[in-house]
Amino acid sequence: MTTSAYDLPGVATASTVASAELNRRARAVMPGGNSRTAVYSSPYPIYVRYGHGARVVDVDGTERLDFLNNSTALIHGHAHPTIVRAVAEAAARGTSFGMPTETEVAFAEALTARNETFEHVRFTSTGTEAVMMAVQAARAHTLRPKLAKIAGAYHGAYDATAINNDGSGSLITHATLGIPAGVSDNTVIIPFNDPEGALEVLGRHAGELAAILIDPLPWRIGLVPASAEYLAALRGFCDEHDVVLISDEVGSFRIGMGGAIAEFGYAADLTVLGKVIAGGMPIGAVTGRRDVMAVFDPSAGSPPLPHSGSYNANPVSMSAGLASLALLTSDEMDRINGLGADVRDRMRQILADHTPGGWTVNGNGSLFRVLGPNATGADGRPVNAVNLLSRALLRHGVHIGDSGLGCVSTAMEPDDVDAFARAFTAAADDVRACLAQ
Repeated sequence: MTTSAYDLPGVATASTVASAELNRRARAVMPGGNSRTAVYSSPYPIYVRYGHGARVVDVDGTERLDFLNNSTALIHGHAHPTIVRAVAEAAARGTSFGMPTETEVAFAEALTARNETFEHVRFTSTGTEAVMMAVQAARAHTLRPKLAKIAGAYHGAYDATAINNDGSGSLITHATLGIPAGVSDNTVIIPFNDPEGALEVLGRHAGELAAILIDPLPWRIGLVPASAEYLAALRGFCDEHDVVLISDEVGSFRIGMGGAIAEFGYAADLTVLGKVIAGGMPIGAVTGRRDVMAVFDPSAGSPPLPHSGSYNANPVSMSAGLASLALLTSDEMDRINGLGADVRDRMRQILADHTPGGWTVNGNGSLFRVLGPNATGADGRPVNAVNLLSRALLRHGVHIGDSGLGCVSTAMEPDDVDAFARAFTAAADDVRACLAQ
């Protein structure tokens, strides 16, 4: 029997032989056996065979409740029949073309109807690409070079935004491997939820700033929402200095019908979308003011910002998006947001009852993130308590992110929340026992 990183003291060992073998093969052909750092786990990850509804089944046949849903992208869970049918029918007509399709128009109409600030939209294949194009659009519109972003916030792998994205919140920007100094020199770091501090930094760069990029519910900082005062201060600065305010809602759009800008009551000039808008297919979108989006417009000749991509607005992703948005009704969003609130309340109570303390549970709508205390093992070395908790949950049949990130999908019912609470209780007991040794 092969053990894995999910074997904890005092917890019965489960077989992960097939995952271990797959990882051995993967290491022979991929660096570290991996193409996506977020799913790496030492000594090897658990490999999935298939998903159905709220559950995933691994290659060793173990079934688990999936409360991560591909880092919150799968708002309708796995293999939703309506989305599967839309994808299959679209693929049968052709997966991509060197011409536009009617589906692209229909999906753009459905998406822009969600929020009155979504005047025009342009599609990409990933959220990272959408952030990249939004930043470039702001630069093309303002003819200025600099971007301001929140300390610690994550916005994908684009050079200009992959600086200071570790969640620490530190205003000190260290050299980032792979990113030239000339790029980092044009990225300004501002503190989160500190209006005065942010305005002081921004004021020093006002004449050079093209955009302020924010995540109104930044998961890497802990899913703490931006305050109304903070958002108002940034909006006021942008209005005063003709700076483009970009709201990255790749993760947070799911909290309400019109996204986080509607729920939090502020206006962005551009909004970046992804994940849930395509029900599990690759997607990204930049949407916002017509005058800013006009930098992409080729109808009068060469546009100020040419933007192409062989898979932009491909009909399979567009069809999945139409199906996903149609399923994402106001009533259904209210239902899963209610389940999300229940999950967070139960986690807080369980941690209070079953651990020594130092834990926090944050979130909004159907999103949650658990943050743990600084802990040490029996050997005196630091222990990542949240990672330990996520491993323990896997042992008890529930999957969340090893960072403590999780979410509710429309495939879930109250019984699934009950099952989560039972597993979370057992996992909390395991973590307490491990840290006590």
